[in-house]
Amino acid sequence: MSQLLIEINSPEDEAILLSLLPKLNGRVLEKRETAKRSLSEVLNELSISGIAEKYGDPSEWQRETRKDRPLPGREE
Repeated sequence: MSQLLIEINSPEDEAILLSLLPKLNGRVLEKRETAKRSLSEVLNELSISGIAEKYGDPSEWQRETRKDRPLPGREE
């Protein structure tokens, strides 16, 4: 026996697959709906959540953690 996880993009294709299962002695064990979200939707949700404010100013972090070495011939 094998179990397959199959992603179907259209209801028409899903109907075709479901109609074939009895002929192949197959059955649906679980059906999950996945919500497709665009990148802009996800970024908008992150912006609204305010999670980025928890981490502070990225420029300040860079100045604090970045250690530049002097370039050869340009010692201060």
